[in-house]
Amino acid sequence: MWLDSPDEAGILLAPYGSASPRAMATYERILASYRRSFPGMPILLAFTSGLMIKRLEEREGIAVLSIEEGLEQLSGLGCIQAVAQSLHIVPGGEFHRLASQARGYELKEADREEGLRIGIGLPLLSGLEDCLRLSGALPPLWNEPPRGEEEDAVLLAGHGTGHPADALYSQMAQVLRRDHGRVLLGAIEGFPGIKEMIEELKTCRAEKIRLRPFLLVAGGHAENDIAGPGRDSWKSTLEREGFEVDVRLKALGEMDGVVALLQEHTRRALESMKRGCLNPAPGT
Repeated sequence: MWLDSPDEAGILLAPYGSASPRAMATYERILASYRRSFPGMPILLAFTSGLMIKRLEEREGIAVLSIEEGLEQLSGLGCIQAVAQSLHIVPGGEFHRLASQARGYELKEADREEGLRIGIGLPLLSGLEDCLRLSGALPPLWNEPPRGEEEDAVLLAGHGTGHPADALYSQMAQVLRRDHGRVLLGAIEGFPGIKEMIEELKTCRAEKIRLRPFLLVAGGHAENDIAGPGRDSWKSTLEREGFEVDVRLKALGEMDGVVALLQEHTRRALESMKRGCLNPAPGT
């Protein structure tokens, strides 16, 4: 049944995780935004990556919950239903790890009279509607749009994934080109990578590149793989090819419009639970 009292429902925010102080500050910002938007609900942060939980504790002395620990805490706070809200970009392997962990915890609770019921909030991109809405929220990431035949272009660097959900990056790239012209999206760990992006930039005769992360937080990938001084970073590679590069590490999670899209996914998950369906359909 649907719970009219917000005290009986909770939200667990679940990114992959990062040990970067800047990334942690962004997670805290998202957490604070959620607490303003869902007053009265217990809202916690947990990582899907055990490696990042361990690394953050070792490097920074900061303890972050695992998914199971976060759900256990929500249950202990009196919640009898919760939304595990994915803070991933696409429903790839880490999203499915979250869903599996949540389902495993729910099964463990099944014997309790008031065991925790869990719904899953979809990640940032789960279908065409999400791509269209995100495209509309992104222009502040690159400040001013590249125009017409001018020499500048925007290059967004996403993570990429070996999961079939990688197709959403391609769909997002097509939407960006349609909506904004010379705004390109590539993948740090996937296709198209920096080599293919350079070929495309040369084809469109771009000279000045606004390089931005297409990542929820500006953690290790942004600091090293995108903007780092190393020879293989995207910035260094572009500069060797003769491009003038303006790189800024403002991440998606630092943008109010993007966080609002994630919160809409959470609301849809709550509404699905109200209707007796634990998981909303992708793209709805």
